[in-house]
Amino acid sequence: MVKRRDYQPIYIRAARRKRRWRHVGWFALLVVLVTLGIFGWQTWQENQQNQLNQYPVQGVTINQGSGYLDFQQLAKHHQFVYIQATSGATYSDNDFSNNYSRAQGADLKVGVMHTFSFTSSAQRQVAHFKQTVGQRTGGLPIMVAVSYYDQYNSSNRRMATQGQKLKRVVTRLERTYHQGVVVYASRTVLAQFVRPVLPNQTEWVANSQLGHYGDRVALIEYDANGHLSQDGQSQAVGFTVFNGSHQQWVHFYQQD
Repeated sequence: MVKRRDYQPIYIRAARRKRRWRHVGWFALLVVLVTLGIFGWQTWQENQQNQLNQYPVQGVTINQGSGYLDFQQLAKHHQFVYIQATSGATYSDNDFSNNYSRAQGADLKVGVMHTFSFTSSAQRQVAHFKQTVGQRTGGLPIMVAVSYYDQYNSSNRRMATQGQKLKRVVTRLERTYHQGVVVYASRTVLAQFVRPVLPNQTEWVANSQLGHYGDRVALIEYDANGHLSQDGQSQAVGFTVFNGSHQQWVHFYQQD
């Protein structure tokens, strides 16, 4: 009678072969997944670039978190820059003055940004904007950014009052500077909060996708958390396109 231990090496070799083939299979699967991932990423980039090519006017939004930008380099591939100035009734971007001053020497259209606050009055917000910005409002419509936060959302029954506040901010800025205003917000916020009180306002769609939008949408932000490489440094910016032709762009910045 043959003892069981005489057959153990055969089972061991078979088990080893099985494990080896299993490892080979996993490795092959990994290679396939990586290849598909690279191919998918390249395809997405090509598609994104093809879409971008349909928008001849492109630009960026910046704030103090963007770091030191070379605006001359920026102007080689972009046509405009929006610079964060204020938020609410108390906050001012630390780099606003420096960024605004340096941007004047580049071949760029310049705009400034104010972030709307639900907790500060329209009068105080506009007063703070005037104190910080003065007459440095650039040659583009002033951007007022709106986003939900905390209890200020579509579930809040008192948002109608907040909508009237936004309308007062926009109206006072337009009257004070005799300059257009564009409201920046997500598609949801635009539909729920902005349009009911500002039905004819020029819009800037925040962090959305490139595509077909109505005439009311002047600007489309397609990457809110983008990065721009300058001299080996990565600068945090938001990427936006103008929703129109060169001729429409000229009308946009000359409408003020």
